[in-house]
This record gives sequence, C-alpha cells and structure tokens, in this order.
Amino acid sequence: MKYHRRRFLLIGAAGVIVFSVAQLIVRNFYIMASVELAAVSAGSDSLRSTRQALISRIAVLEAPGRLREIGSELELIPLPLENFVLLEAGE
Repeated sequence: MKYHRRRFLLIGAAGVIVFSVAQLIVRNFYIMASVELAAVSAGSDSLRSTRQALISRIAVLEAPGRLREIGSELELIPLPLENFVLLEAGE
C-alpha cells in the first residue's frame, strides 16, 4: 500500500511539474508575441504619420495657387480658346 501511495504522489508531482513547464512556455510565447505586436504597432503608427505628411505635401504641391505661381515663374501662359476643339461623342 505504501508503494502505491508513493507512486501516486510521484506521478502527481510529475504532472504538476509538466503542467508548470507548459504554463511557462505558453507565457513565454505570449510575452514574445506582445513585444512583437508593440514593435509592429509602433512601425504602423510611424508609417501612418509619414503617409499623412505625404498626402499633405501632395495637396500643397497640387494647389491651384501653387501651380499658377510655378507657371508664372516659368513664363507659361494659358492656351487660347482657339486651340481647343469640342468634339461630340456619337452614339
């Protein structure tokens, strides 16, 4: 009887140790994933702000006033209306 009790306690202790090691492994993966998520999130925020800055810069460069200013610096003038032809689309 004593032998069975000792064997049962050893099996129980081994089970607890295996369960504890499994918990440590899962927690380690969880922490690694959290760190990786934080890094990816920071990179995403950086890219988002860069994209917004580029969109703002495009808006400034394509503004009619800016284009008019560049045209006058290059001494460009609008084409006369006679150079345009109006075509009707046939059905």
